[in-house]
Amino acid sequence: ALPISPICSSRSINCSFYSGLYQVRSLAMYKTLVITFFSIIFLVQNSYAKVPIAGDPAPNFSLTSVAGNKISLSDLKGKTVLVGMFHICVPCMKQALEFNKVRDQLSSEKLTILGINTSGDSKTSVMDYLNGFPEGVKFPYLLDPDQSVHKNYSQRDMPTVLVIDSEGVIQARVPWVGADQLVKFLKKFL
Repeated sequence: ALPISPICSSRSINCSFYSGLYQVRSLAMYKTLVITFFSIIFLVQNSYAKVPIAGDPAPNFSLTSVAGNKISLSDLKGKTVLVGMFHICVPCMKQALEFNKVRDQLSSEKLTILGINTSGDSKTSVMDYLNGFPEGVKFPYLLDPDQSVHKNYSQRDMPTVLVIDSEGVIQARVPWVGADQLVKFLKKFL
């Protein structure tokens, strides 16, 4: 039984209305707390439940490059794929320039490097951004107008770097990383 309302100190007829009101309010507050608790648990679980990490199969994507070429991850099976999930920002530009260094050091046919604008920016905005680089990118740069890669990979870091092996399995998922570290790691898969 719920306690008697602090408004009423006795069980007189005059206090029965206030006591009942207090019990209804207490029950409503209890229900609200329970619903809030389970809602928070549900949201936290969902925000972390679908993050593909090293060892997981890489979710497929099919996107079009700024040059107009359609590229699907599934078509790249048999190759190691280095993916940069980028926005229009300075850290992403720096990562893209590190990818250029990787391309210079590893020109293997078994390696594909992709940049993906995952923030849904327009082709014009992305081209303006890329034209501001000190050098052109040496890999396909894909557009994701629906942000499907951002959603399917639960991107949280800008940039996010993925190494996907020839079987389509994620081998690494990290934020910004230098070309020297990438080259050493990628050589294991080439």
